[in-house]
Amino acid sequence: MDNSDHKRCLRHKNQSLCLFGGKIMDGIMKTEILDKRCRKTRKAIKNSLIKLMSEKDVSDITITEIAEVADINRKTFYAHYRDLYDILDEIENDLIEKLFHILNNADILKSMYNPYPLLKELTSEINKDFEFYKLLVQSKNYNSLLNKIQETFKTRFLELSKETIKTDREILSFIIDFISSGITSVYKEWFSSERNISLEQLSKSLSLLIGSGLNSALETK
Repeated sequence: MDNSDHKRCLRHKNQSLCLFGGKIMDGIMKTEILDKRCRKTRKAIKNSLIKLMSEKDVSDITITEIAEVADINRKTFYAHYRDLYDILDEIENDLIEKLFHILNNADILKSMYNPYPLLKELTSEINKDFEFYKLLVQSKNYNSLLNKIQETFKTRFLELSKETIKTDREILSFIIDFISSGITSVYKEWFSSERNISLEQLSKSLSLLIGSGLNSALETK
């Protein structure tokens, strides 16, 4: 093969690679677009269910109602979820995963005496999707979901604190119940109010109240 033939082969090979690479890139871009559409549709479905849950009990909600509020048809709904309880499971798992992320990145011992960094992260998460959390708190099935999240929070907190806090586990469990119930009740009341103070201000006030009480209630290692 002479030099000119070699150059033609390389040029042809590069063109083939470019064409092949272009097809791959097109495929990746199409997948990303589809993924984005999928996430958008699933988000609309979840928001629709939460909105309806603020108006009626979950047992009275139909797939047709969810589809109408989400502006999709029933076929599209079933392409994403089996039923409305499938949506609730995903919402619950999403919330627990976010809570785990916040707890895993927190200094648990410091958080017991100064919970503001922890509450600040929680506030930041709420602000990312404010309307969703507002509807969630106002939903008629909020208490059931909240109980599961609080139990998950307590279990995870006890696991993460066992090496640093030597207070009796049963007493600590009651303390965590008290704190988590208090925080969620205050947040629920705030969402239902005219919200004349910011969520950040509320979190700071809660932090001072929680921190001062825990300083005298806990023993550390």
